[in-house]
Amino acid sequence: MRKNRKTIGVDAEYVELLKQIARNRGMSIASYLRELVENAVKLEDMGYYAPRALLEKQIEILLSRLGFSILPPDILNAKTDEEVVERGVVIGKTIRELGFSPVETIEFIGLSNQLIVSQGENIILLPQYDPVKKKLALLLKGIARGSGLTVIESGETTIILQTSRSLAIYERR
Repeated sequence: MRKNRKTIGVDAEYVELLKQIARNRGMSIASYLRELVENAVKLEDMGYYAPRALLEKQIEILLSRLGFSILPPDILNAKTDEEVVERGVVIGKTIRELGFSPVETIEFIGLSNQLIVSQGENIILLPQYDPVKKKLALLLKGIARGSGLTVIESGETTIILQTSRSLAIYERR
């Protein structure tokens, strides 16, 4: 069944740019715009002005390239690793209860801080020796546990399994 559609006006120069962007991502312009609009509506439903969110993302990317990280300040003052993991568990449970993707959250924090490698359906949490990055890695481990993902520790490396199929493959090794 075809959805009811409306035509909206976009300046020609932007249409060509959007076509190229969509092509570069292996998408049609319609699917690219649909995803863009769907996510803008989700932000608006959360009470957030979507254009402002895109601006903030630009700032975040710039700051990330300059070495900044976003982290809960209380983990810097945590006395033990368990406190940091426990804070992550609470965050993970909250993310799951709010219907957000824990995998995307872990990937966002992990990739922007160079803490993880995505390998197929698994996320490999790399060993960290910098004290702040080590705490962020522990936080990610807690987020994974709190959101119900399987966490396997193997020496200095932690593997976060995204699916039960991954667990079956890992257990066969």
